Amino acid sequence: MTLGELKEFVNNLPEEMDEFYVMNGEVGYLDPTDNDSMVYRVDKPIIAMYVDEKSNEICFFHQTQEDVNNIFPNGATEDTEG
Repeated sequence: MTLGELKEFVNNLPEEMDEFYVMNGEVGYLDPTDNDSMVYRVDKPIIAMYVDEKSNEICFFHQTQEDVNNIFPNGATEDTEG
């Protein structure tokens, strides 16, 4: 999804939803090899955003900057090149 597509989607939501919370959700099967197994859903609130101009990506996070710093204490990210 591009930022333009996201903006269009959000701008078309009814005003009655203005006080709704924005969550990042994930669904899946407890046993991924069995489509008849129990389905789970995990929702986490979006609390931060990171703009990566190098990759032209905007990332929404359910983690704080402190959480991210604890994972990457030296400022390293998954993309360690460049």
